[in-house]
Amino acid sequence: MDLIERYLSAIKRNLPARNADDIVAELRDAIASRIEDREDELGRPLTSEEIAAAIKDFGHPLVVAARFRKQQWLIGPEVFPFYISVARIVLLTVAAIMVAVGVGQVLFGDREPLQALLQTIGGLSSSLLISLSIVTIVFAVLERAGFPAEHIGTWNPEQLPDVGDAQPGPWKAAAEVALSLAFLLWWAGLFSLPIPAGSAEFRIEPAPVFAELYWPILILAAARLLHNLIQWLRPRWKLVLGVTNALTAIGGLALLAMLYRAGHWATVVSTGLPAHEAAELQTSLDLALKIAIVVTGAIWILASLGALWSLSRERPRHATA
Repeated sequence: MDLIERYLSAIKRNLPARNADDIVAELRDAIASRIEDREDELGRPLTSEEIAAAIKDFGHPLVVAARFRKQQWLIGPEVFPFYISVARIVLLTVAAIMVAVGVGQVLFGDREPLQALLQTIGGLSSSLLISLSIVTIVFAVLERAGFPAEHIGTWNPEQLPDVGDAQPGPWKAAAEVALSLAFLLWWAGLFSLPIPAGSAEFRIEPAPVFAELYWPILILAAARLLHNLIQWLRPRWKLVLGVTNALTAIGGLALLAMLYRAGHWATVVSTGLPAHEAAELQTSLDLALKIAIVVTGAIWILASLGALWSLSRERPRHATA
């Protein structure tokens, strides 16, 4: 029976110390009972090889000990699909930002394409690894705090959207939340992006109008984040969604009107560029930004009209559905 005691000792080393003795005693009885049953079937005592085979069938010591631990995973099977979804959204967002920065360095910076490509690849790999590590740590902490289980337990099927409703997919909804949050944090100055704003001969600085509209833009970004969160988590709150969509669209149009009236949105500061070339660049930049504001305004007008139309057709009861 020395082999059984060695087996139980190996299990005990991986058990919680508080109740290890009780568990080992229970396992000793279970193994003894299994060996006795086998001996009754054969009508003779088991050989050492047969006892070893019976113990092997009982399971590896680490596997057996793991059955008596409360938490056997970093991220549990019920939470894992949410972890994968969030990780993909975060990684795709980080990759898109890094690629955009790399393209900007090639178009507007003074770096060679190969140098910018190598720098982008190096920065992308490290950024993706750090982002994935942060997401994993957050979900591991939430797993141990019991938050995911509570959230899943309070899930209500009544919150599912109607079959005929045109709702954004989970990827689109989550991406909208991620981008809204990223813009809000960036605008609030909580992090910065290494976006090039010129070259060795010039730099581009934002016009004072953006500092004047800092708080209205911050409030609008927060309101849009709230709308995207409701759309993602409570798609049946149609009246609330209609109101927030209409208000943020109208607020966006008001901000665009203020920006358009400013007439100047960025300044080309020469650091070596000839004066006439700097003036031509300023004219082209003003024209491009003016067209961008007008096109954005047209898109938001259509979005506002659609939101108001949807809001006029909704019943108040949907707000509490």
